Amino acid sequence: MHSEDFFGYWLFYTQRRWAYAFGEALHACCQEHHKLYSVTPPQWGVLSALLEEDGMTIGALSQKRGLDPPTMTGIVKRLEQVKLVERVHDCEDRRVVRVSLIEEGHDLMRFLPAAVVAFSQAALQGISGEKQQEMLLLLQQTIANLSAIGPGMGDRFGLLPDFMRVDYADQKSRAEDQCNA
Repeated sequence: MHSEDFFGYWLFYTQRRWAYAFGEALHACCQEHHKLYSVTPPQWGVLSALLEEDGMTIGALSQKRGLDPPTMTGIVKRLEQVKLVERVHDCEDRRVVRVSLIEEGHDLMRFLPAAVVAFSQAALQGISGEKQQEMLLLLQQTIANLSAIGPGMGDRFGLLPDFMRVDYADQKSRAEDQCNA
């Protein structure tokens, strides 16, 4: 059996190729608009989340994008360095730091979402909307299956739809019952 015979091989390869091509599309869009910086796919994730809900905390951004807080802090720091976002202490609780788009970030987000839509359409051409939805459900089911292997293996951030979430306490109880039988 060859590594190419395994689903995981193609899933990982697709993820790497998608990330690379997506990064190139983001870079091309920034260049086309004469930006002196480029946005990476993880940075796009932060910017798009802030476009939906400005003023999120690092923790909320981490949860929404499925990244650990230290990783999110690094992404936000790099966005701050190119003047796309700023971190501001909350007025009511100074311990809370909120991240917001600033002028250059808002300017970038006037055209970057259209480039993301165009990229996605190009990458998924020839795959019907129905098949795309089916793929999405299959990927979510795979994550749910990984979650069944054990805590932290799959849906660490609780991003799956409720009907796919694994109850770890129930799962552990069933596993103990099987061991004791």
